[in-house]
Amino acid sequence: MRTTVLLCLLYLMSPLVWGDGRSAQQLSEVGSRSRLLCASAMVYFNPQERAPDPRSLSAAFYHLNTLETHVLQLGQPDPLAQPLRAMKRLFSELDRLPRAQRERYPLLVRQLLEQHRLLQQAAAEYYARAGAASAAQPLNAQSQALSRLLLDYQLRLYPMSEKTDFALAPAQLQALDGAIEQGFAGLLATYAAHAELLAKIRSSYRFVHAELQQGKGRAQSGAEFYLSRAVLDLDELAMTLVEAQG
Repeated sequence: MRTTVLLCLLYLMSPLVWGDGRSAQQLSEVGSRSRLLCASAMVYFNPQERAPDPRSLSAAFYHLNTLETHVLQLGQPDPLAQPLRAMKRLFSELDRLPRAQRERYPLLVRQLLEQHRLLQQAAAEYYARAGAASAAQPLNAQSQALSRLLLDYQLRLYPMSEKTDFALAPAQLQALDGAIEQGFAGLLATYAAHAELLAKIRSSYRFVHAELQQGKGRAQSGAEFYLSRAVLDLDELAMTLVEAQG
């Protein structure tokens, strides 16, 4: 009963109530949180790990719940709702699967990534229409870039065949790396009032930068923690600015 009441309240808090600025921010977060969900899933549901870090599973659940909330508040348009439902189903299947059957993880993770790509594409199209006037657009771009970098890092190290459909090419990775550094410089100049927070976020990124360039070995939870925290902090600051803009 309590869950039903909560869902009804969330539905009433639609984009018509919040306006384009908040809707654009939520659409941006659909993109970033979808990537974070897949990244955390690849850390936890890795067939090579016999005792994965449970914090990655908790993080994945958190990102999935945030995605559900945002899509509900956005009015559940089919291009967003359908792939999200599929991602939720696949994640539930992964979570229920016994570790003794962990050889099935990569196939389910691939399907999760395919649905993520559909969700990402739909969110990007909606954002292109709603985000032009957002005071947080540069923050959104940096959040998207960092989440994309984290997802690519996990993909490079995840034991799954035929990753080219999802992973960045070396030249794309190099360009993204450079764009992220330029992005931080631009943010510090544009949002001088928040320079302390932005410098802290940049420090978190630089702390794991060398690790993020790895192409072999196993993914480390440290990169997931620091980069996810950076994305969440950027999204939180962006939402604060959007709400202040009215």
